[in-house]
Amino acid sequence: MSLWLYLQLPRLALECLPHRPECPAVVLEHQRVITANDVALAAGIKPGQSGATVRTLLGATSLQLLERDPAREVRALEQLKCWAYSITPTLECWRKQGLQLEIGGCLRLHGGIEQLIGNAQTELLQRGFTSRVGLAPNRHAAELLSDWEDSPLHEAERNLEQRLNNIPLALLSDVAISGLSKTLASLEKAGIQTLGEILSMSSRTLGHHCGQAFQQWLGEVTSTRDDVTRDFQPPKEFHDSLWFGFEVRNQVELHPAMQKLLQALTGFSRTTQHQTTCIEWQMLRLQGATETFTVRSSEAHNKPELWFELSRLSLEKYTLGSDIEGLALHARDFNVQQGATSDLFGEAHHRESLHNLVDRLRSRLGLQAVNQIAPREAHLPEFSQYLTQDTGELPTPCTGQAQRPIWLFDEPNPVRLEAGVLFWNGPLSLVLGPERLEDNWWQEPASRDYYVAQTEAGQSVWLFQNRHTKQWYIQGIMP
Repeated sequence: MSLWLYLQLPRLALECLPHRPECPAVVLEHQRVITANDVALAAGIKPGQSGATVRTLLGATSLQLLERDPAREVRALEQLKCWAYSITPTLECWRKQGLQLEIGGCLRLHGGIEQLIGNAQTELLQRGFTSRVGLAPNRHAAELLSDWEDSPLHEAERNLEQRLNNIPLALLSDVAISGLSKTLASLEKAGIQTLGEILSMSSRTLGHHCGQAFQQWLGEVTSTRDDVTRDFQPPKEFHDSLWFGFEVRNQVELHPAMQKLLQALTGFSRTTQHQTTCIEWQMLRLQGATETFTVRSSEAHNKPELWFELSRLSLEKYTLGSDIEGLALHARDFNVQQGATSDLFGEAHHRESLHNLVDRLRSRLGLQAVNQIAPREAHLPEFSQYLTQDTGELPTPCTGQAQRPIWLFDEPNPVRLEAGVLFWNGPLSLVLGPERLEDNWWQEPASRDYYVAQTEAGQSVWLFQNRHTKQWYIQGIMP
């Protein structure tokens, strides 16, 4: 059996716009009030009033007259769909006023219906959105009941028709049905006042007073099933924002918002099973240009605490501008999450990842301050590695005795040969070798015999003899 949760956002037109909640804020469309915040409502503002009436009642001091922005409302709903995807994959925007979520199949996952709805409304409130809830077996009834029932959890114990019976006809005026106003007027003339009276009519009487579209809607609103087989497909990019309602004066004030947005990113990453190596922070203004800074990680992950630490270190180098009143987080270039292997005995938990250390150093010192030695396909050692800022897969430490050094000189250093003894900072004794390397035959042929030698102090070095000139050179230091 399907169960739909409708999250209605009655003040979406206002709450998706940046404004200061402590001052009266009114949203106008065609110079008519469509919604307002609590401060304005307490002063006598009502939907439908003109802009001139608003100015008369509130005056010009600290009044925020905002023009409705339908495009911003759509963007806000799209962001909320990505958030709601962590609750259920079966969801959709509904009449550009809220979200419909099919939750019948995920109640156990979220600890029951009461906890699911409570968490959803709390998270919406933290994002700055007021919500009303409707709960029913179909989307049409869930929408209708969100405007009627104050306690949907308690009322849901009754059957659907009982819950619909007492709904007044006035609440049907917003239902999207062609010719609805004419139908409602006809019903009111016949003395019909509630939806229950309509449902009790015979099909003949119903056909006389109501059009075909209204009768079809009645069938949908009373249905005990409303199956939707197509799930929501999340976008390939993540974008979310928070407005503070005040001007940020120092970097510390940004930390709570950063943590909330990173939690949202983590939820998006986990539900889509993707990870990223780069995030972008955007400093928002009510008016004026947006400022951005980028935070990078040497490995893809979805750990909010690590992203926050890297972002905080990067923020310390950032000069905070004036009039910053919002923060946005943008992430793209997601990679499919790879299953991580873990140590059977848990020893890996006691060691910090080399990636984490590199990321912190770069966030503190800058991207170009930390480099890694990367291999290149070449036989001659001096051409077989180079420095790069791309850490990629960090090398693992070598164990035991290896016949290759961990440190190469920029150029091979000459070694002196006297009376059959090699000298470099004292006499050298060969302990391992030779290993022959030959390359560059097409240009200047090179042929070398490599050895491991030891100094008097016991330090192992890597040296070779040029087979063409018979000269000796030291190439690097052994571990």
